[in-house]
Amino acid sequence: MPINRNFQTTWKKIGRHQDHTIWQSETSLLGIHGTRVAVDFDECTGCMKCFTVCPEDVFEQWATTSGQIKADPVKETACLECLACEMVCPEDAICITQPPTKSDTLSALLD
Repeated sequence: MPINRNFQTTWKKIGRHQDHTIWQSETSLLGIHGTRVAVDFDECTGCMKCFTVCPEDVFEQWATTSGQIKADPVKETACLECLACEMVCPEDAICITQPPTKSDTLSALLD
């Protein structure tokens, strides 16, 4: 199942890990790590394709208590928003949230 792209409004913040937020829903086990670069740990299979395409080395390997490897967005603030990781993820477990631009904010205020 693809990452829930509305997680920031429908999931709860339950903590922090390596300078990024961890989000949890009532049905998720491992949750989503990150906000700007979000990885659904329940969906990530640890294929590490995101590692190979990320020009800024945003991801690090993280092992669950059962030994599963996940792509952890520990350097999400370095993200260039190229969307390469999102495009290569075979599980659709990554969501890049682009910050609003000044023109987006102005448009929202005028609407």
